[in-house]
Amino acid sequence: MARVLAPLLWLIVPLVVQAQNPTEPTINATLTGTVIDSKTKETLIGATVKIQGTTNGASTDRDGKFRLVTGQKYPFTLLVNFVGYKQSEIVVTQSQITVALVEDNNPLDDVVVVGYGTQKKINLTGSLAIVDAKTLANRPITNATQALQNVPGVFTNQTKGRPGADAATIRIRGAGTLNNNNPLVLVDGIEYPLGDVNPNDIESVTVLKDAASAAIYGNRAANGVILVKTKTGKNGKFSIDYNFYAGSQKATQFPDVVTNTVDYMIGKNRALANEGKPAESSEALINEFRTGTDPYIYPNTNWFDIMFRNAAIQEHNLRISGGTEKTAFSISLGYLDQDGILIASSGKRYSLNTNISSEITKRLKVGASLTANFWNSKESAYSADDGNGEGGLMGLTYRGLPFQTAYAQDGTYADQWIRVPGHNFFRNTVALANEGFNKNNQYRTLANIFLEYQLPFNIRYKTTLGANLLYGINKYSYPAINLTNPKTGVITPIGNTPARGVRQISQNNINITNFHTLNWEGALNQHHFGALAGFSLERFDDGNFSAYNEGYLGNYLTELNAGSTSPQVTGTGGASRLQSYFGRFNYNYNEKYLFEANFRYDGSSRFAKDKRWGFFPSFSAGWRASEEDFIKDLNVFSNLKVRASYGKLGNQNVSLFSYVDAIALGQNYNFNGTIVSGAAITQLSDPNITWETTSMSDIGLEGSFFKGKLTFELDWFDKQTSKILRQISVPGQVGNLAGPVKNIGAVNNRGFEVTVGFKDAVNDFRYNLDANLTYVKNKVTNVNGQKYYSGNTIIQEGSAIDSFYGLQAEGIFQTADEVKAHAFQNAGTVPGDLKYKDVDGNGVIDNNDRVVIGNSIPKFVYGFSGGFGYQRWDFSFIFQGLQDVDTYLSGNLAQPFKNGAGVTKNWLTDSWTPTNTGASLPRLTTSNGYPQNFQTSSFWVRDASYLRLKNVQVSYSFPTKWLSKAGIDVLKVFVNAQNYLTFSNFKFSDPERNLTRADLIEYPNAKTISAGLNVSFK
Repeated sequence: MARVLAPLLWLIVPLVVQAQNPTEPTINATLTGTVIDSKTKETLIGATVKIQGTTNGASTDRDGKFRLVTGQKYPFTLLVNFVGYKQSEIVVTQSQITVALVEDNNPLDDVVVVGYGTQKKINLTGSLAIVDAKTLANRPITNATQALQNVPGVFTNQTKGRPGADAATIRIRGAGTLNNNNPLVLVDGIEYPLGDVNPNDIESVTVLKDAASAAIYGNRAANGVILVKTKTGKNGKFSIDYNFYAGSQKATQFPDVVTNTVDYMIGKNRALANEGKPAESSEALINEFRTGTDPYIYPNTNWFDIMFRNAAIQEHNLRISGGTEKTAFSISLGYLDQDGILIASSGKRYSLNTNISSEITKRLKVGASLTANFWNSKESAYSADDGNGEGGLMGLTYRGLPFQTAYAQDGTYADQWIRVPGHNFFRNTVALANEGFNKNNQYRTLANIFLEYQLPFNIRYKTTLGANLLYGINKYSYPAINLTNPKTGVITPIGNTPARGVRQISQNNINITNFHTLNWEGALNQHHFGALAGFSLERFDDGNFSAYNEGYLGNYLTELNAGSTSPQVTGTGGASRLQSYFGRFNYNYNEKYLFEANFRYDGSSRFAKDKRWGFFPSFSAGWRASEEDFIKDLNVFSNLKVRASYGKLGNQNVSLFSYVDAIALGQNYNFNGTIVSGAAITQLSDPNITWETTSMSDIGLEGSFFKGKLTFELDWFDKQTSKILRQISVPGQVGNLAGPVKNIGAVNNRGFEVTVGFKDAVNDFRYNLDANLTYVKNKVTNVNGQKYYSGNTIIQEGSAIDSFYGLQAEGIFQTADEVKAHAFQNAGTVPGDLKYKDVDGNGVIDNNDRVVIGNSIPKFVYGFSGGFGYQRWDFSFIFQGLQDVDTYLSGNLAQPFKNGAGVTKNWLTDSWTPTNTGASLPRLTTSNGYPQNFQTSSFWVRDASYLRLKNVQVSYSFPTKWLSKAGIDVLKVFVNAQNYLTFSNFKFSDPERNLTRADLIEYPNAKTISAGLNVSFK
């Protein structure tokens, strides 16, 4: 209705103004003018023009012009505003004017999003980082989690480029718990996954890094808080915006694998000979491949070339927004079409974001928003990087051998005609990729409504009700596949794969949030006060259902009821609740001396009734020294602020009902020779478990010089997490039960952040550069003396979480005398083998010699970004880097001939031999057949430090005077490169990886070249 009445109001208001004094003549009934940029002289579209002291106003059109019926006598004052420019007050004395607005380059006047509200940036006493829409513009970001790359204090690690599943892991100021370290993400005030927001719909992202800024979300804020504000419409401004890009993706890096079959066979024979074993490939077979010419029978296959491709990507976003004086709306539609770089994989995302707000009366304001995201992705049923214990297609690709090929002569899928250990069956990855499917359809939506009411005494009441809904269906169709022997023509079924069948999994989550707040602001002379009090209720309900069936007559039958044998059904559900009371008090004296206190009192159903409640306070203070006269007299600082904070945060991330003994079904009993179903307690519990608590201190210094051109920010922080929830072990004598979850652990993260920026302009040339560095030292300070082993990592007191743990390699034995003189390792140890350090000095190398050999948590995270522009050309770049961090390699191809897999070229050229004693690698053996050199040791630890060009962009904006004739406001074209340059000593695969994963079978990251345009109509 508001949109229907708005045009009539615009016509009626001037008439009403004139009608108020019909007998009083007006000197200036109509005012016309143009609003321009004071520097570029370009017209500004959508600027608001308003007569001071009245509601009478207008907006500039696509030519930057406005026309206003004033009803005023000369002189009168006109207020002109435009986003990003300083307000201009013009005294009008004539009927036609030109207004030149000056760009507002003072970030101190910015208003930033904080918990349950906004604050002026100059008055903040907490530590936070902000990413705005400009930083994200036009980048080919397929998941919004990737938007936080190069943010101070934040480690963003994108480990895969799998369509629909390429979210980055986010860590804020280290890993503070032995459990889930993911931060809390709130979208427009409601918990919602960051990865399910279209990056094009984001107006700003605020990262709350310390207790002062995050304590108001105390119950789940221990790992940091991310606040996302989506784009909204602007009052009195109508626009249509369309953004588009298209590009090509390819994998960042693969191992340099041996793809020549003869070289592979000779190398494998050499490895077996070094183990004292017979050759695997005869000379006759090797010669047959040397002289063979049929590429189907005698291939030299590079499986990475076959399984991966250059893949297309395109994205379209359309937004319509606008409003009247009292109502604003926005609606956007997005479409992403991404082919996977792995063959037969793809994903499509359809997104919707819409919101409306309206000032019903001077006291009442209401609004609603809807964010919806639908993902439709498809890949092999033998999924890309998991499944069947061998990593799915990625794992099998890393096991592919050069004498295997994808197709036979007749175009059917090929079998192998040579059988070797580890490959008794050939699971042709091309066949597994193309036949059958894994289709994942996921719909998630966030619906949000709010009401604000202005009460007496400047108290503002607000209530918000939000619903976060997830519904997903994951469907697998496992096909029957036949393979053709390219040498004999014999057709056989593919082996060691799931039977033909269909599995379907449904998932549904419903999270309801309702909160109420009272907000008050007041001032007494130069004393400014603010207070917030609130109450919230949250409920989380989730469930899943899985069904499976076999006995299908053909691959084309993919419905559950088409099968006839082995039906299976499972399902689970869960529910939890949170109740919270929270508040905040702000005080500042003349925006010079600042103080803030926050608290949150939370109750969680995840704990027993008498342990459910936790209190999480924070206190912070700031001193804007630049407002002191003795600092002003220096004429150096534009801003100088010292701040400090301390507070406590909580974490309730523990499995439901961990405080009661777990009873498991399927514990069958034998009664008189008859098996009957039963249930039993299989895990003990501790009814006294409660919240993990994180105490954090922060001291910060921030400032700017040269009228804001040079900025800096320094932070020191100390984050101590205690009462960490962790399952402990119990002796088998108590009944062979799993141990309870208890509050036993403590972890410390201590470090600092440094951020520096500079920006300036010289005539038509502008430039900027920003750099940041974060140092974090992670240390486990208490686990009650226990040690937790997981593969090649350990959690123990005094070391970082998930430190690599093993023997210390000291080099390679060169002579038999050196072997004899060293501590005993193995009866078969010979020159060319790895030499390990005898840590305990007992003359024997064993598990007691294991030590921490590497760190999986980066100590330094850094980045820099910048750009320059000249007239309508702009160039920008973003780099991200890690330093002092390790990873561990022990999977297929990382170690030679492991599990029947192939070998990389360096093992054939740079492994130790009596004539190559300076080699970097030990003598060539198979990792399974000669474990001596493949024990967990520092030799297999790799430096995972890197510096990566995350994005570089060149753009050109067409002049407004060229566009206005076509009714276009903005037209920009751009070219992007994403992930295209990486500097690292880690050459085996992409260094941006899951650092604790020893294999290499994750779906690879992509580097992307794209081009596109932005066009706006206003």
